[in-house]
Amino acid sequence: MMKYQVGKRVNGVINNIVDLGIFVTLPGRRSGLIHHSDFGNNWERERRLYQKGQEIRVVIMHNHKGRLSLSLMRVNDPKLVDPSNQFSHTRPADFIKVLTQTAEDAQTEIKQLRKELSKNAAY
Repeated sequence: MMKYQVGKRVNGVINNIVDLGIFVTLPGRRSGLIHHSDFGNNWERERRLYQKGQEIRVVIMHNHKGRLSLSLMRVNDPKLVDPSNQFSHTRPADFIKVLTQTAEDAQTEIKQLRKELSKNAAY
């Protein structure tokens, strides 16, 4: 079961648009609300840009007793740290080092997978 922690970015599908805001179905069949105030004074105009069934990326703002409050406008807000992002706490000075190590680890994993696949293909 997915944890819905504040700051987590997730893709969801719009399931309803009402005066209160936009209801979004998230992975795990959970639903959350992007309140109309997320759009500032532009809600009436903005709501026409969205439609049921549309996939959007949102950020979890609050999780109070299982009720999820979402934001579309703050998805790229660096102050909302995504707890599931392994790079969230990487200092800018260490980023290249971490990225290089990640790429090396990926290459090692790819080589291992190719080796396993070639073994299995022989059968």
